[in-house]
Amino acid sequence: MNLIFCNTLEKATGENRVRSALVSIYEEHGVWHVFWNEEKEEGHTVREAWYEGSMWNEALDSFREGLAAKFKENYIPLVQGTDMRRGRGLRGSFSQMLQFYSETHGRSDLYEKLKQWRKEQAAKEGKSAFIIATNRILQMLSAFVPHTIDELKQIPGFGEQRLSSYGEQLVQQLKPVARSTSFPLNWVKEKVDPGSFENWLVEQHERKAAAGEKKKELKQKLLQAISQGEALNEIGRILSMERRELILLVEELDREGYDVSPVIDLELRAIGKTEQQEAERLFRDMGDHYLKPVVQELYSEEELKQRDVGQIYNWLRLYRLKYRKQAG
Repeated sequence: MNLIFCNTLEKATGENRVRSALVSIYEEHGVWHVFWNEEKEEGHTVREAWYEGSMWNEALDSFREGLAAKFKENYIPLVQGTDMRRGRGLRGSFSQMLQFYSETHGRSDLYEKLKQWRKEQAAKEGKSAFIIATNRILQMLSAFVPHTIDELKQIPGFGEQRLSSYGEQLVQQLKPVARSTSFPLNWVKEKVDPGSFENWLVEQHERKAAAGEKKKELKQKLLQAISQGEALNEIGRILSMERRELILLVEELDREGYDVSPVIDLELRAIGKTEQQEAERLFRDMGDHYLKPVVQELYSEEELKQRDVGQIYNWLRLYRLKYRKQAG
């Protein structure tokens, strides 16, 4: 038998008493076992078999799901900081700790102000808002309020590209805002409760898994609608999704090898042939990675003022898929 992981957990039961349990993962003759052994008040131990089989990923999923349920019953691991979702002695990263802290210490008014800035910036550039900055980044900005570029670099998610594009704008917005904390952010480690942080990590994993399943279902429904000849407006109504979100999913499906040409051809009927031919020429001459230079060549400043820039980027994203397929 090869023991892979084990840890003891306890929960208070009243009158200064605690109940103990042992969770373990081991492998024997090619079979993975995940067990929960819990002491009962009568003094005997009850074993729950969470998994017995040959698939490691399934064993880990059963382990995570079982622990999530036990954490909700107020069980706490004796070895704090252990990454019990993965079955390894790892701690949550410092970036995750900063995110955890910011969720309870962010300023809602500043967060909303930053969201408005992001919305305006995204519309100006014709990009999805999350490319400008994710909600998680904005939440951390509202909690830690960096006043300089050097401080901004300490916020997870701010690489050189994002700093060069938006660093100065954000510093101008944040510098006048008073703050009660300081940089560097090492002090956060002392402010975070290990048990609460671990529970939060488990919840994050559950949310990620649920979001993955939801996205998978949306893709399946989108593929079905495309095969039935539906247009994006109708698909958006059925799935309660914005047009831009749908186009992002169409791009993902295309990368995964699915045939999305029916909906592309349907949507491009509304775009003039001359515009499409000019876009093809610009993609060929300038490349198709960045759309902004193409938009600036395709339309004059006056034309852009009179048109919905978001719609322009939307049709160009779809046309780019068609262009790439034809080119290669």
